[in-house]
Amino acid sequence: MRIELRSKLIDAAEYDASQLRLKLFLTNGQIREFVDVPAHEIDALAAARSPGSYYLKSIKDRYQPSTAA
Repeated sequence: MRIELRSKLIDAAEYDASQLRLKLFLTNGQIREFVDVPAHEIDALAAARSPGSYYLKSIKDRYQPSTAA
């Protein structure tokens, strides 16, 4: 599933529910990928008033980065 986001920090997010992987496409061209991310996080990210703030508070330091990112 890919979601386009309205954010100064994040352009889009992709979520692979079968592998619990979240991939974020940042506005600066970087890609961040996290593993073992539950599905509720992508829903909350998409619904957040500020997806960038949600990412910084609830995802960035909470979930392990993928070594493939």
